Amino acid sequence: MLLSPLRRAPMMLGGVGFQAGMDETRRKRIEAQRQASTAPDLVTQLKTLAALRDSGALTPEEFQAAKRKVLGG
Repeated sequence: MLLSPLRRAPMMLGGVGFQAGMDETRRKRIEAQRQASTAPDLVTQLKTLAALRDSGALTPEEFQAAKRKVLGG
């Protein structure tokens, strides 16, 4: 059955919307994986800094400065 161009347009637009949704979902999944891969690294760095502070190798001021640098602030 042939559909007129006006009756066919919503089907074509629906396909584009579906693809845009799939692309957005994929982008969010990739971003979540990136954040998950960096989170343990941050925790490890902060624990290392805390250990250095506790051992006396870093002063509290040096620890705060290094912590800000690790956290990106």
